[in-house]
Amino acid sequence: MKLAGKTALITGAGSGIGKAIALLFAGEGADIAVNDIDLPSAEKTAEAVKKIGRRAIAIQGDVAEPADVDAMVDRVISDLGGVHILVNNAGIPVHGLLLDTQTVENWDRVVAVILRGTYLCSRRVGKWMVANRTGKIVNISSRAGLVGSPTMASYGAAKAAVINLTRSLALDWGKYNINVNCIAPGLIDTPLTRRTIAKDFPPEVVREVVPLGRMGTAEEVAGAALFLASDDAGYITGVTLPVDGGRLA
Repeated sequence: MKLAGKTALITGAGSGIGKAIALLFAGEGADIAVNDIDLPSAEKTAEAVKKIGRRAIAIQGDVAEPADVDAMVDRVISDLGGVHILVNNAGIPVHGLLLDTQTVENWDRVVAVILRGTYLCSRRVGKWMVANRTGKIVNISSRAGLVGSPTMASYGAAKAAVINLTRSLALDWGKYNINVNCIAPGLIDTPLTRRTIAKDFPPEVVREVVPLGRMGTAEEVAGAALFLASDDAGYITGVTLPVDGGRLA
């Protein structure tokens, strides 16, 4: 098992990519702390992890709130013994033209969850990792953080900032044996995608714009996260790995 003896905290793990990462990591031997702002969803993922045979706790919390983040990490350390792996996955859906639907309040909330949340969780978990001189952080960005995307200005800007934060933390924390990397998913078939942008990408459009001719799966993103969280990526830090079916190319 690639993650035997490790504990992973995964934000936004009640569904979609976060849930797939939690289940794959559990299958590779990790105990899992499942965070989500929706507690019932987090509890369902935690129960699924327990069925695999690993320890799991469900924690409701807003990653944009420092008090929530501090309480969450304190509980993970207390109940599961530490945070060897952090996956900053929590996000928020946004879709619309900047001048029409992306209000100041909308902009602030998107940046708060995606960028501020990644910063707060990394900062708090980083204290434990630095003290123990070990750790893996995997940030979930997006293809939208690497290229311009119509109707996704706030989302793309926040995701681009996560990529830069990843690089900065990799430089700061490499001396403590902490790897900080990033994944940039493209079109991934998740419940969130189906609710927001699926109508803009029917199968015929996907076949045209994605070289591999299909949407990706949450499990395929989870596979990339497993690689970056494992010893297989021990000499990799500060990178952003696209998981987009070749679309960026």
